[in-house]
Amino acid sequence: MYAYSCRLLALGLAVAACAPQRSAAQAPTAAMAREPNLAAALDEKAPLWLAEHDVPSISVAYIRGGRVQWTRVYGEQAEGVPATESTLYNVASLAKPVFAETMLRLAARGELSLDEPLAGYWVDPDVAADPRHARLTPRIALSHRTGFPNWRFQQPGRVLAFERDPGTELGYSGEGFEYTRRFAQQKLGTPFEALVDQHVFRPFGMTSTAHTWRDWFAGRIALPYGREGRYREPTIADSAMASDDLYTTAADYARFLIGVMDRDGLPAAYAAQRDSVHVVNARATTSCDAGKTACPRVGMGLGWEILDFPGETVRMHSGGDWGESTLAFYFPETRDGAVLLTNGANGMKVMLQVIPLLFPDTQLAENARSYE
Repeated sequence: MYAYSCRLLALGLAVAACAPQRSAAQAPTAAMAREPNLAAALDEKAPLWLAEHDVPSISVAYIRGGRVQWTRVYGEQAEGVPATESTLYNVASLAKPVFAETMLRLAARGELSLDEPLAGYWVDPDVAADPRHARLTPRIALSHRTGFPNWRFQQPGRVLAFERDPGTELGYSGEGFEYTRRFAQQKLGTPFEALVDQHVFRPFGMTSTAHTWRDWFAGRIALPYGREGRYREPTIADSAMASDDLYTTAADYARFLIGVMDRDGLPAAYAAQRDSVHVVNARATTSCDAGKTACPRVGMGLGWEILDFPGETVRMHSGGDWGESTLAFYFPETRDGAVLLTNGANGMKVMLQVIPLLFPDTQLAENARSYE
């Protein structure tokens, strides 16, 4: 689940083990020349932050003006195994914006509508007797207004049930995304993994991203690392999920982020719907202490959380599973952004320190500093 709504968003390693890994093929850019100390500052600080917060590794893709300026990777993907730019991270809920983008592109092609009833092709047996299931649409699900809990297995009896009327209030729900995935598969007669590959992965050039096991996963996965100080074997889904368990690199997800901010291949009308606030997160908006930090209006677009600061917009999403914490965000006005991937339960603590270093003069950075 994204962490901002909760707070901002929401074995200790030796420093010597956290040397940065750089791409040998990466050429210097004008932006790098203008900011010669930024990457060097991260090289100095990131290993210390990893050790301080007991996080094995972090991979960072830094975007300026709609281009990746550089990537850096620090720490270990497993005990004694250095993380590199090829290391694959489970980005958890960062899968949700990818699914939303797939649905938007299908809608733009006329293969489905964002406002058609999901019940035309899928009704979950748990809610079949509740007439409110007929109100569910892709738009309602992608903006987290289904009325479902996050996961049914967290509920009494492990049964899916409405907690509120669909379309009325914000309620973050992985179930809503999975419900919509089943609808799309049934309507189009195509597995979700094939749909996302056709409409997102291939067009965006994401050659190191997949939901389920590939032979090229071998030796590349960052093992999740819990707060109790131990690694665990990674969770790899048997079939693709819309809401979770997506493996990628920081550079590959940065390609996706840039494609989204450029509205690459998506008609303007659909991009505008994705990028506008469909529902305000009243609790996150009102809980911010304006006496301590810059406070945004927080809301949900289609697949993305939107932070409206005075004169500054941030579109973002985070992800967190056991021993994994990730974040991707961008500023549409400047086309700057970053992808931050960690394989540690305390990864958000490290990312809260990286944000002000990368974008020190932003209100997002001011907000992040308030949680350090």
